[in-house]
Amino acid sequence: MPESAAIREALAVAGGNVSRAAHLLGISRASLYRLMARHGIE
Repeated sequence: MPESAAIREALAVAGGNVSRAAHLLGISRASLYRLMARHGIE
């Protein structure tokens, strides 16, 4: 799965909760925010 799709899926599963999505992806919240910015995900 492409990185952007994985981020979007985790955010959907987490109901938009960035902290929960980061946990699901196994990364820090700060890292997820950086990846979201890189992929243009709000």
